[in-house]
Amino acid sequence: MFGRNAWAPGVTAGSGTSVARLAAIYQEALLAHHRAPHNRRELLHATTTASQRNPVCGDDITVAVRLADGVVTEVAFSGRGCSVATASASMMTDAVRGLRVEAALTLGETVERMLGGGEVELPEVLAPLRGVAPFAGRHGCARLPWQALREALT
Repeated sequence: MFGRNAWAPGVTAGSGTSVARLAAIYQEALLAHHRAPHNRRELLHATTTASQRNPVCGDDITVAVRLADGVVTEVAFSGRGCSVATASASMMTDAVRGLRVEAALTLGETVERMLGGGEVELPEVLAPLRGVAPFAGRHGCARLPWQALREALT
Protein backbone atom coordinates (compact mmCIF):
# COMPACT_ATOMS: atom_id res chain seq x y z
CA MET A 1 0.00 0.00 0.00
CA PHE A 2 2.83 2.39 0.75
CA GLY A 3 5.46 2.81 -1.93
CA ARG A 4 6.37 6.50 -1.75
CA ASN A 5 8.14 8.30 1.05
CA ALA A 6 6.96 11.88 0.41
CA TRP A 7 4.52 11.57 3.34
CA ALA A 8 7.30 11.16 5.88
CA PRO A 9 9.13 14.49 5.89
CA GLY A 10 12.39 14.36 7.78
CA VAL A 11 12.56 10.58 7.84
CA THR A 12 15.53 9.19 6.01
CA ALA A 13 17.33 5.90 6.04
CA GLY A 14 19.78 7.36 8.55
CA SER A 15 17.22 8.72 11.02
CA GLY A 16 16.80 5.46 12.91
CA THR A 17 13.41 4.54 11.47
CA SER A 18 13.27 3.53 7.85
CA VAL A 19 10.52 4.93 5.67
CA ALA A 20 9.33 1.38 4.96
CA ARG A 21 9.16 0.58 8.68
CA LEU A 22 7.25 3.81 9.40
CA ALA A 23 4.82 3.00 6.57
CA ALA A 24 4.25 -0.46 8.05
CA ILE A 25 3.58 1.04 11.49
CA TYR A 26 1.08 3.51 10.04
CA GLN A 27 -0.62 0.80 7.99
CA GLU A 28 -0.96 -1.47 11.01
CA ALA A 29 -2.35 1.37 13.15
CA LEU A 30 -4.93 2.20 10.47
CA LEU A 31 -5.97 -1.45 10.24
CA ALA A 32 -6.20 -1.74 14.03
CA HIS A 33 -8.59 1.23 14.16
CA HIS A 34 -10.61 -0.30 11.32
CA ARG A 35 -10.84 -3.70 13.01
CA ALA A 36 -11.68 -2.33 16.47
CA PRO A 37 -12.83 1.27 16.06
CA HIS A 38 -12.97 3.48 19.12
CA ASN A 39 -16.26 5.25 19.90
CA ARG A 40 -18.26 3.57 17.13
CA ARG A 41 -21.67 3.71 18.75
CA GLU A 42 -24.81 5.75 19.08
CA LEU A 43 -24.39 8.73 21.39
CA LEU A 44 -27.51 9.29 23.44
CA HIS A 45 -28.39 12.89 24.24
CA ALA A 46 -26.00 14.32 21.68
CA THR A 47 -25.98 18.09 21.46
CA THR A 48 -25.51 17.94 17.70
CA THR A 49 -25.04 15.43 14.90
CA ALA A 50 -24.07 15.57 11.25
CA SER A 51 -23.74 13.02 8.47
CA GLN A 52 -21.54 12.91 5.41
CA ARG A 53 -21.60 10.50 2.53
CA ASN A 54 -18.93 9.69 -0.03
CA PRO A 55 -20.80 8.61 -3.17
CA VAL A 56 -17.59 7.37 -4.79
CA CYS A 57 -17.07 4.50 -2.37
CA GLY A 58 -20.34 4.44 -0.43
CA ASP A 59 -18.99 5.59 2.92
CA ASP A 60 -21.73 7.04 5.12
CA ILE A 61 -20.60 8.40 8.49
CA THR A 62 -22.61 10.18 11.18
CA VAL A 63 -20.77 12.04 13.94
CA ALA A 64 -22.56 12.82 17.19
CA VAL A 65 -21.15 15.32 19.67
CA ARG A 66 -22.04 16.29 23.21
CA LEU A 67 -20.92 19.81 24.11
CA ALA A 68 -20.67 21.59 27.45
CA ASP A 69 -19.42 25.15 27.78
CA GLY A 70 -17.80 25.07 24.33
CA VAL A 71 -15.95 21.81 24.98
CA VAL A 72 -16.40 18.49 23.19
CA THR A 73 -17.19 16.31 26.19
CA GLU A 74 -18.21 13.24 24.20
CA VAL A 75 -18.02 12.25 20.55
CA ALA A 76 -18.97 9.10 18.70
CA PHE A 77 -19.58 7.94 15.14
CA SER A 78 -21.85 5.49 13.41
CA GLY A 79 -22.53 4.32 9.90
CA ARG A 80 -20.42 2.35 7.52
CA GLY A 81 -17.22 3.13 5.80
CA CYS A 82 -14.13 1.66 4.23
CA SER A 83 -11.08 0.93 6.34
CA VAL A 84 -9.67 4.45 5.90
CA ALA A 85 -12.94 6.24 6.74
CA THR A 86 -13.51 4.04 9.78
CA ALA A 87 -9.94 4.43 11.03
CA SER A 88 -10.05 8.19 10.50
CA ALA A 89 -13.33 8.45 12.43
CA SER A 90 -11.96 6.31 15.24
CA MET A 91 -8.79 8.39 15.57
CA MET A 92 -10.76 11.63 15.26
CA THR A 93 -13.00 10.75 18.19
CA ASP A 94 -9.95 10.03 20.33
CA ALA A 95 -8.25 13.26 19.28
CA VAL A 96 -11.07 15.77 19.75
CA ARG A 97 -12.62 14.62 23.02
CA GLY A 98 -11.89 17.26 25.63
CA LEU A 99 -10.99 19.97 23.12
CA ARG A 100 -12.72 23.31 22.83
CA VAL A 101 -14.83 23.56 19.69
CA GLU A 102 -12.35 25.99 18.10
CA ALA A 103 -9.43 23.63 18.78
CA ALA A 104 -11.33 20.66 17.32
CA LEU A 105 -12.08 22.66 14.15
CA THR A 106 -8.44 23.76 13.91
CA LEU A 107 -7.31 20.15 14.25
CA GLY A 108 -9.57 19.23 11.34
CA GLU A 109 -7.96 21.98 9.26
CA THR A 110 -4.54 20.62 10.21
CA VAL A 111 -5.51 17.13 9.00
CA GLU A 112 -6.72 18.70 5.76
CA ARG A 113 -3.37 20.48 5.26
CA MET A 114 -1.48 17.26 5.98
CA LEU A 115 -3.53 15.35 3.39
CA GLY A 116 -2.75 18.12 0.91
CA GLY A 117 0.97 17.57 1.40
CA GLY A 118 1.68 20.18 4.05
CA GLU A 119 4.18 19.56 6.79
CA VAL A 120 2.17 19.85 9.99
CA GLU A 121 2.36 18.66 13.54
CA LEU A 122 -0.27 16.11 14.43
CA PRO A 123 -1.12 14.57 17.79
CA GLU A 124 0.36 11.09 18.05
CA VAL A 125 -3.10 9.50 17.82
CA LEU A 126 -3.52 11.00 14.32
CA ALA A 127 -0.02 10.23 13.00
CA PRO A 128 -1.18 7.09 11.13
CA LEU A 129 -3.26 9.32 8.85
CA ARG A 130 0.05 10.36 7.31
CA GLY A 131 0.02 6.95 5.65
CA VAL A 132 -3.01 8.03 3.61
CA ALA A 133 -1.42 11.26 2.30
CA PRO A 134 0.32 9.74 -0.75
CA PHE A 135 -2.93 8.18 -1.96
CA ALA A 136 -5.09 11.00 -3.30
CA GLY A 137 -7.88 8.57 -4.10
CA ARG A 138 -8.27 7.83 -0.39
CA HIS A 139 -8.22 11.45 0.83
CA GLY A 140 -12.01 11.69 0.58
CA CYS A 141 -12.33 8.66 2.83
CA ALA A 142 -10.02 10.13 5.46
CA ARG A 143 -11.73 13.55 5.27
CA LEU A 144 -15.29 12.28 5.58
CA PRO A 145 -15.56 12.04 9.39
CA TRP A 146 -13.75 15.36 9.77
CA GLN A 147 -16.26 16.98 7.42
CA ALA A 148 -19.12 15.58 9.51
CA LEU A 149 -17.46 16.89 12.66
CA ARG A 150 -17.05 20.35 11.13
CA GLU A 151 -20.70 20.38 10.11
CA ALA A 152 -21.77 19.28 13.60
CA LEU A 153 -19.67 21.97 15.28
CA THR A 154 -20.52 24.95 13.07
